[in-house]
Amino acid sequence: MPKALCKIDFPQYRGLFPDWSGPRPWRFFLMEQLLEARKESMFPTNGAGFDEDVNVYLSNLLAGFLNGHHDARVQWGAEPVLLPPAKNLDRRVRADWYRINADHRLLYLGLMDRGDGLRRRPVHLEMNLEETRNRDLVTGRTCYGLAANLLTGRSCANAPLAPILRKLEENFEDYVHVLGVLATRRLGLGAVLSDNDLAGLLALAS
Repeated sequence: MPKALCKIDFPQYRGLFPDWSGPRPWRFFLMEQLLEARKESMFPTNGAGFDEDVNVYLSNLLAGFLNGHHDARVQWGAEPVLLPPAKNLDRRVRADWYRINADHRLLYLGLMDRGDGLRRRPVHLEMNLEETRNRDLVTGRTCYGLAANLLTGRSCANAPLAPILRKLEENFEDYVHVLGVLATRRLGLGAVLSDNDLAGLLALAS
C-alpha cells in the first residue's frame, strides 16, 4: 500500500494537424493540389522570389470560392477601374473593394477561363476573345496594384497584406496560369467525358 499518491505527468502529444475537423482537411487538400500545380506549371513556388505567402493566400481564396462564397461588391468587366469607389471612404474599405474584384478575376480567369462570373457571355459583344481576356487581365492586375497602394505605408490591420497583393499584381498572369494548371491537371475542371464514360455513369444512375 503506497504511503502517498503522486500525480504523474504523462507526456502530451500534439498532432501535426491539431484540429482535423471542419474546413481544415479541405484547405489542406487544396494547398497540396496548389503546390503540385505550381511544380507542374511554368511558375513554380519561389520561382521569381519568395512567394510562399501567396500560396497561403491562394489556398484560402480557393476554399472560399469552391464553398460558394460570392461578394456583392464584385463588378463586371472593367467597371472596377472605370467606376471606382468614392474617395471619401476609408482607405481600408477601398483597398478591400479593389482586392475583392481582383480576386474574382484571378479565380475566374484561372479556373473558368473567363474574366468574371457576372456576365452571361464569356466575350463582350463589341470585343473578340483576345481583347476581352486582355481587358480582364489588365483589370485584375490594376485592382491588385490599387489595393496594395492604399495599404502600403499605413498602420492598419491589413497593412501586412500589401506585399502579397503587390506580388499578385506584378505576376498576375503567371498566377492565372498556375490556377489554370490546377483546374485542368489537378482538379479535372473542364474535362470532357467519352461516350463510354458517359454510358457507364448513366448505367450506374439507372
